[in-house]
Amino acid sequence: MHLELVSFPVTHVGAGPATCWREGRLEVDVDDLRRAVAHPGVEALEVHLVNPGDEVRLIHVLDAIEPRVKVAGGASAFPGFTGPPRTAGEGVTHRLAGAAVILCAEVTGSQDGLSVKEAIVDNTGPAAAYSPFSATHNVVLVFHFRPGLTLPEQLAATRIVGVRAAEYLAEPVRRLPGPTREVFDLDGRSADGSRPRVVYVSPLMHEGAVHNTYLYGVRVSTTPTLFHPNEMLDGAVVSADYHIAAYRSTTFHYQNNALIRELYRRHGKDLDLVGVIVCQCLVVSPLEKERSAFQVAKLARMLGADGAVLSMQNGGHGWADLMLLCQRLEQAGVKTVLVMAEMADADGTDVGLLLHVPEADAIVSVGNMDEEVTLPAVPRVIGGTQFLDMNNYEGEVGARPWEAFRTALRRLHCACNQLGHGRLVARAC
Repeated sequence: MHLELVSFPVTHVGAGPATCWREGRLEVDVDDLRRAVAHPGVEALEVHLVNPGDEVRLIHVLDAIEPRVKVAGGASAFPGFTGPPRTAGEGVTHRLAGAAVILCAEVTGSQDGLSVKEAIVDNTGPAAAYSPFSATHNVVLVFHFRPGLTLPEQLAATRIVGVRAAEYLAEPVRRLPGPTREVFDLDGRSADGSRPRVVYVSPLMHEGAVHNTYLYGVRVSTTPTLFHPNEMLDGAVVSADYHIAAYRSTTFHYQNNALIRELYRRHGKDLDLVGVIVCQCLVVSPLEKERSAFQVAKLARMLGADGAVLSMQNGGHGWADLMLLCQRLEQAGVKTVLVMAEMADADGTDVGLLLHVPEADAIVSVGNMDEEVTLPAVPRVIGGTQFLDMNNYEGEVGARPWEAFRTALRRLHCACNQLGHGRLVARAC
């Protein structure tokens, strides 16, 4: 599979009479955008244009999506959502590099004991460094739903509107020559096996209505699947994980998967990337846990993998699946490296991992979500007028969104991202 990503850098986003991209400036016809993404479940849609350095706090953040349009080799930039589920990862895709569609909504209610967790992005101040979306030029959509929608219906509306908006914003660059072009292809593997063969294993969430990942428009299943790395980079994965904010991997993160990009950078030099295995984490049944882990190990062996990089999506119970995957891969002769966050209390003195197996002897920590930070007062808040689901163990409660308050990182959107996009590490002393 041969994929070309053509990048159109965005250096400013602002309102304009027509949606277009000119020499780095993305102009948005806000009324036309609303018409293009209209959904029967959305009563009103606020559109805010935010640039890095704007003194803004975003709350109720659900997802972030990079604007893209499929130019050749596929039906749409988000197969299964904006077009038929044709295989992604081939042909040519144009992207607005440095831009993001941010989805915000006050989603109420719960299902199976789970509700949407608060997620905050500070565009300036000390918390800005914890989220990549303080540095992107953002088209922020704030949803107001038609009365009577259930929690799953509210979330489904945000997903389809979000990907439609991402395609709408990128459509103006469809026929333009791009300034930069990246090629992703697995050619160049060593014929003599002189370089280690590495597989990337990506466990994805599937639990209830607020803890999910979609592959080609369908929620991930317990049967592990072999993916080409290009598929993940080309819109086959859409996030629907609205649980603990710090752990989230957005659609934007999968479109720009830092682990895949790094493996590609080293491909043909000091390793050979042989593929991606996606599987479900947070599997409930012990029998299914074992079945999934053994199937992942089998696929890795069939690929001739010498090593595996395992990432994580969210945390908690899903860590049991991650450690079991590590154990079964190591027992199959595949050396593993885990990329995961920790829960080590505010001062870092608690045991950071909920579960550990002896085979997990190579772990890259992406930070401690219990660490605390003080957020200053801000002049402008987008997304709502009160916080959701604030608990004492996550920091101060009772604060209003525009005020100064102290919080654990768990409330900061993607602060401890486990796909390699974050800036935090934890080191053994």
